[in-house]
Order: sequence, then C-alpha cells, then structure tokens
Amino acid sequence: MADKIKVLLLDTNDAFGGVVRGHTMFLRITDRARFEMYAAVLGHGAVLPRFLEIPNVTFWKIEVGTKPAQWCVGWRGRLVEAWSVVPLAWTALRLAVLCRRAGIQLIHSSDKKRSLLLVLLLHKLTGIPYLYHIHNNYIDYPANRQALERASLIFANSGEMRRDFIHWLGPTMERIRVVYNGMDAERFRPGLPSTLRQELGAAPDDVLIGISSRLAPDKGQETFLQAAALVIAQEPRARFVVVGDDAIFSDNADYVPMLRKMAAEKGLAGRVHFLGFRSDMSNIYPGLDILVNAAWREAFGLVVVEAMACAKPVVGTQAGGIPEIITHGQDGFLFPVRDAHRLAELLLDLVRQPELRQRLGVAARQTVLDRFTIQRQVRDHEALYEELVGRPMKT
Repeated sequence: MADKIKVLLLDTNDAFGGVVRGHTMFLRITDRARFEMYAAVLGHGAVLPRFLEIPNVTFWKIEVGTKPAQWCVGWRGRLVEAWSVVPLAWTALRLAVLCRRAGIQLIHSSDKKRSLLLVLLLHKLTGIPYLYHIHNNYIDYPANRQALERASLIFANSGEMRRDFIHWLGPTMERIRVVYNGMDAERFRPGLPSTLRQELGAAPDDVLIGISSRLAPDKGQETFLQAAALVIAQEPRARFVVVGDDAIFSDNADYVPMLRKMAAEKGLAGRVHFLGFRSDMSNIYPGLDILVNAAWREAFGLVVVEAMACAKPVVGTQAGGIPEIITHGQDGFLFPVRDAHRLAELLLDLVRQPELRQRLGVAARQTVLDRFTIQRQVRDHEALYEELVGRPMKT
C-alpha cells in the first residue's frame, strides 16, 4: 500500500466565517487511510479551539501579523502593516523547517492575502507545490498575481468565481477547476429541534424570516429591512431575524448602528430581531420558516446550502454563485440585487402559502443531497491532491 499523502492546510483567519467552517468540516472527514493531514492555524483567538477539537490532525500554531480592527486604518494601519512582515517571515521560516521534517508533499491555501503571502514564501523556501483555493472575487495585487502564476492547481468554489478570474486575468485562468463547497447534511437536516421561536416569543402563526451573514453593506441587510417593512405592512404575522455581526472587517463600523436606526425609523421595533453572532446555526435554521440571502456579491453562499439542507425555502439574489445553487421556482427563489420590492413580493407569496414553503423546502433538501454535501467536496479535493502528487485517482 502506498504511503499516505501528506497535506498542509493553511488557515490564517482570525474570525469564524464560511472559510473556517469549510476547513473544519473538510479536516474532519478527509480519508485518513490515504492522507495525513496537517494544518497551520493562528495560535490565538476564537478560531483555534474549533480546530484543536478535530482528531487525527497535526496542528502547527502560527502568527502572521493579525491586528485588531481598530488598527486597520490611518497611520496606525500603515505602521502595523509594515510591522506584520516580521511575524510573517518568521512563521514562513519555521513552517519551512516543519514541512521538511514532516515530509509535506503539497500545501492547500485559501485566497486570503496572509495565506497567499505565506504560501509564496513557503514555496520559495521549500519548493513544495500548492493549490490555490478561490473563495472570493479577484483582487489585483502583486502577491495575488504571483500566487496564481506559481500555483500547481487552482480551483474555485463556483463557476462565477472562475469567470471573474478569467475576466480580469484572461485565458490563462481557464485552467481553474470548479469544486463547490459542501456542508454536513447530518448536522443540518429537517426536523431538528429549535428554541428560536421560544427565544423570540413568537406566536404559533408567526412566520419567521431570517438573514444570516457578516453585517456589511455588500451582504444586503439594508435591502432585507426595506423588504421587511413592505411585507409587515401587508402581513403582520411576519417577523424578521438578523443573524451576524461586523467583527471580521473594519470598514463597516457605522453599518450596524445604521441598520438599527433604519429598523426603528421604519416602525419595525418588535418585528425585527438582531441576534448578533450565533454559533448554534443548527438551532437557528430549524426555527425559521424562510431564509433570505440579499448579498450583492456572494462567491458561493454556504448559508444558502445549510438552510436548504434543513428543508427551508431560500430567497437569494441573482449574484455570484447563488444562481448555481438555487433553481428559481423549483427549490427556492431568486431576485435582482438591491430589489427590495421584488424580494417583498416573493416573501409575501411564501408567507401566505405554507404549502409552497413545504414544496420548495423538500426540493431544496434534495438539491443539497445531490450536489452540495461535504462528502462530495472532500472527494473532489482528494482527487486534486492525488493528481498533484502524481497518484492515480480512485474511482
């Protein structure tokens, strides 16, 4: 039997978002008979414990010059940015030694800037090939162009992201593969118990409509609240739930106060609930009747798939990878970006027709089982790993 392929996964995230969720799920179920998994993760913060609880993975704690959100702007931001080169360089040297000792054969990097800088240094120091995993739209800066140029394999989480990179960089990016994100269809499934309605004091006939994502302008919570006001004017049974916070980025500090002010001005007090960040989404989705994704840009939309797995109808924008997940009228609905009136029309149909919610939810669950399970994503990743090290792929 061939020796196991030794893979290092780089994760430089300092907040728990979709990429971290994907990495933790992936590490849990990668075939340990064929792959020996290593992961380099930040040695501080809320993300670390989520990784350390995963069995049979060797973790290397790293520091890459992360900084508090309030230090990301002005002269302090420039100073800290310059200083961050020191821990990044030291981490690269240390990881290079660890990779050589462990016999790492390939590195799996996300498109986060710190990860790309680190993987470029590691590649230069060790020559180990790496995979570039696209999670978001292309951003033009030298390290990104170099990372794409030198990557042995590039894959994206949606066809839209592949098209975005081809648009900006031309035909050389046609080598990008598409591997859709997957989710745990056992953790997110129909019929799970939920305490959400009790938490909110919802009446039995209230219809709960939720949105869950980082709170930021491009995620469309403003459109969600505009639609909420239109829906409630006609259907007072509707109640709206906003899940998420603004902890990941520093450029939207005024957005959350604006959302709360907007809700108050539209007379939505008591009908819109801001829940903040929640780690219990397997409790939240089952308590909702409908989920909305109102993002202007969405590389994939893991929240969409998770809610669909719980047999919840999802109304999402015609943006990014969402139309690759939802088939309009079959397993969910799609609406134009920023179109609060169209969103409200679709929500009113769903509020008034429980049988429509039921039909779309059943179809949504089947779509996930057919196309978006974590098992399918892991199989695709494993095939890429075997291709990269020159091993025949298992069928």
